[in-house]
Amino acid sequence: MNDSKLNREDIRANRLKIIELDTAVMNNKASVYQSRSMIEENRLMILSNYAAAFVGNRQLANHNTEQVLENRNSILRSFNAENEVEEDYILASFNKTSLDFLSHRSSLNTAVLEVSEELAEINSRLIAVNEKIMKANEAIVEFNDKQIETNSELLNGGLMPSKATSESNADLVRNNSDMMVELASNAAKNSQRIENLLNKSIENTSALVENKKAISERRKSILENHERISQNRDSIYK
Repeated sequence: MNDSKLNREDIRANRLKIIELDTAVMNNKASVYQSRSMIEENRLMILSNYAAAFVGNRQLANHNTEQVLENRNSILRSFNAENEVEEDYILASFNKTSLDFLSHRSSLNTAVLEVSEELAEINSRLIAVNEKIMKANEAIVEFNDKQIETNSELLNGGLMPSKATSESNADLVRNNSDMMVELASNAAKNSQRIENLLNKSIENTSALVENKKAISERRKSILENHERISQNRDSIYK
């Protein structure tokens, strides 16, 4: 069998492998965008839960704290001291109440600060992620520019099949085969990473749903506290 026929067989074999690779790569593409869709849905759910917990429940709970303090001070003011000892006790109780609520507020400030520091770090990482996205976009543009230039060269007679030889064709076939090996390896690695990513996204979705339920239950307890606070206030002013 001459070199030309050998090249032809290798070319046909490569074409079949390319069809398989095309299926693998395009399936990965679909799965990648599926995983990105799930990630975006989770991100939006995270923001929703964050708003519900920090802007919603947190503000309601803090409002309850302020009303509890008002009730406590009203209760203490309602006592009539019979002597200096009782008056000192009431005044010291006012101070104790102030310290209890200030200590609570200071602890909350620490907790909020820790969360804010983590969010700032997350924002830094998101900035870095966006830079990677921009870099990937740049790679797309550069690839397109290169391929457009190649098309222009081909249109201007750059293909020149007349200069091809069996040896040069064999080199081209070998280069294609080498590229397919690398491409198949990368596609297989991507498939595994995509599967892991999808599983992680599914786990995150389940956790976020549980968070949303917990936030809803916490809101119920906050509203129950509010009702009890109102009952205390009614008792104070009866």
